[in-house]
Amino acid sequence: MKMAAEKKKTGGTIGIDKFYYAIQTVDTEETVSYGEKVRVPYAQSVNIETEQEIAKAYGDNKVAEMAVSTGSTSLEMQFHAIPIEDRVALLGLEQDEDGLVIQRSQTNPPYVAVCLEKTTTDGAELLGLTKGMFMLPATEAQTKEDSLEFGSDTLSGEFAGRTYDDAAIVRIRVGKSDDAKRQKFEKMVFNPAGTVPEGV
Repeated sequence: MKMAAEKKKTGGTIGIDKFYYAIQTVDTEETVSYGEKVRVPYAQSVNIETEQEIAKAYGDNKVAEMAVSTGSTSLEMQFHAIPIEDRVALLGLEQDEDGLVIQRSQTNPPYVAVCLEKTTTDGAELLGLTKGMFMLPATEAQTKEDSLEFGSDTLSGEFAGRTYDDAAIVRIRVGKSDDAKRQKFEKMVFNPAGTVPEGV
């Protein structure tokens, strides 16, 4: 008997939540692994853009063929504040036992995978990027004025497909109680090879 088609989820986006990252430790054709997931709280906004270009071949005074060339994906996240420990981990900085943070003349940020939730009126859209790195942000501040205004912190990075399975971006719409789909999504982003995360 033919099963009824699942109702499409059409709830609009109303927020952003649950930004996690995990540092990639191995990425080969045989396996991929990541460290433990870490949450950065108080995400405020996200902008994701994938480079694409359409190449055209012409003949007989018209377009004979088209092909799409896809490049890397840029990610920009804005937070209320990014904890210093996460900045050190994501940006390739160093921190001593007294909390002194050092930026060397050449930084070496790690490859990471990230995921987040775009909250919708009927659940959420889960979005994951499997392999990329973040760049040092600009430092901005301004004097306190009569009315109080909170600043914010920004993370910007570039992401691409990983070697293991060429997966670059993973996404799924889930309802408020779709735990099985959430678990499948997290496994695809952070543990597709079924390895035990380092640090666990």
